[in-house]
Amino acid sequence: MRSQFDYHRPDSVADAVRMKHELGTDALFWAGGTDLVLQWKAEKIKPLHCIDLTAIDGLAYIKSEDSILRIGGLTSLSEIERADRQDPYLRTLADVARLMATQQTRTIATIAGNLCNASPAADLIPPLIAMGAYLRVTGEEGSRELPVEQLMLGPGRTCLHDSEMVTEIYIPRPTQARASSYRRIDRTVVDIALVSAAGAITLDDDGVVGSVVIALGAVAPTVIRSARAEAMLRGAVLSSMSYADLQQVGEAAADDATPINDVRATAGYRTAMVKVLVRRVLEDISRSLTGEPE
Repeated sequence: MRSQFDYHRPDSVADAVRMKHELGTDALFWAGGTDLVLQWKAEKIKPLHCIDLTAIDGLAYIKSEDSILRIGGLTSLSEIERADRQDPYLRTLADVARLMATQQTRTIATIAGNLCNASPAADLIPPLIAMGAYLRVTGEEGSRELPVEQLMLGPGRTCLHDSEMVTEIYIPRPTQARASSYRRIDRTVVDIALVSAAGAITLDDDGVVGSVVIALGAVAPTVIRSARAEAMLRGAVLSSMSYADLQQVGEAAADDATPINDVRATAGYRTAMVKVLVRRVLEDISRSLTGEPE
């Protein structure tokens, strides 16, 4: 593990962005650092400069507004796991955060760090995509909005410009009834997902599916949406869909997956589990929207 580097501790977003712009690719932003430390130990990265963001005030928060939910980029996973106490609409994200890492690690790891690590198996990316979340990204040329869905380019790669950092995640609050769910398969409680699925659905007053997003993790180079599954659900009466109907939607989602074999699971296993997880996600959402007991 490389031990010599220059340490920088900006006290504002503007200073952090300026430092990154001046230092270039030899510098890395440091939020919680939980993913970077592992990469550093494995010698996958060898930064000459670390820009510690933890001294910047005002980037750790959860704010509930009438039409939007805002989460600061430095908000820890331990804060996310308690977010549903502040707003029930954040229950899915809170449930996801409770699955991630150990309790000690969750006090350090941040939401923006998890997103920018850009793992296809990242737990927070599928539900945020399903919920239509956007990022507020700030760089040398100013700020811009970016759908979470567009963040990843491949494993460990994002579309962020070199000096850009994620300062906020915001989730639009729908006017219609909406519910979301996340399911995953893992080897141990604190392991990353072998395969995962998330969904979010809105219903009109007649119980007809309006907007729908089905997102799949660890089955492609990036987290993906299943256009086939979404098309089958859009316009359907969710409460009238049978187990067999939901299973067919899961099979359609599996057709959109392009998993690989690796040391953690086979492609065939991941494909089979997509069918199961998508069905379970839809069952969760249906129970939530119809008020059925869990």
